[in-house]
Amino acid sequence: MLMPSSVADLSTSEALVSSLAGLGATTPGHKDTTWTKLFVGGLPYHTTDKSLREHFSVFGDIEEAVVITDRQTGKSRGYGFRLEENFIA
Repeated sequence: MLMPSSVADLSTSEALVSSLAGLGATTPGHKDTTWTKLFVGGLPYHTTDKSLREHFSVFGDIEEAVVITDRQTGKSRGYGFRLEENFIA
């Protein structure tokens, strides 16, 4: 696997994590969601944004919960994302 020399030379997990944090750099006006956006797969097709948010709200504050839907039918595609409001490492 080819890796940039700056990543290949890292010897600690902390250095790797800090170097990966730069990969999530965003343009002005956009929030960096590298460490706060979680993919949620295998959802039942009846799952809604509201039910996804309610399910994960027991684990902390949720900024956004979105179930991905088919553009033509509007039906769930079986996966979504949840965005944490505050990430604590």
